[in-house]
Order: sequence, then C-alpha cells, then structure tokens
Amino acid sequence: MQIKQLKKLLHEHREVQVNIISHASSHFYLIQIRWQDEVDLLTGWREQPKVYRSLDQASAELKLLGIKQAHLVHSVPQDEIIGRPAHYSTATHCMPVSL
Repeated sequence: MQIKQLKKLLHEHREVQVNIISHASSHFYLIQIRWQDEVDLLTGWREQPKVYRSLDQASAELKLLGIKQAHLVHSVPQDEIIGRPAHYSTATHCMPVSL
C-alpha cells in the first residue's frame, strides 16, 4: 500500500490499525497497515516495502499522515526457528506508541 492509498483509507475509515514492526536482530523498521481482514506493508513507488532506519524516522512518516497512535510490534524469530507459528499479539511483543 502506497502513501496516497493509506491517506485515502484513513480518510474513509477510522478502524485502521497501524503497526511499526521491528525485528530482534535488526535496526530497521517497517510500517504495517491492518484494516478489516487485510494486512499490508507501506510501500514506495516501486511497490517495495519502505524500510526505515530508526523508530523516529518511521514515527515522523506517520505524523505527516496525521496518525496519532500506532503499535510497536517487536518480532522475535525464536518461534519461527523451531517451526511454530510466530505470535506477535502478546503484550511482550506489542505496545502502543503515541506519535
């Protein structure tokens, strides 16, 4: 989902959840958009996921869009390594962030 599509979605619907995803062994962040049953990443003009080098950079992008609340999701690969599905919805992996 590109920025212009996200702006339109935010304008038309209030129940959009925005997550900032961080990975345990990385200093890179992705922005995930959840709406109804759809999950998508914020992408650039080449339809590749936009990668941010800091939490501040990702937060600044969301502030420009008028988003005031997001969730920081910390993905930990341990579950995936041993063959279990990854669970990111627990309180230890997801916390609200005010922008």
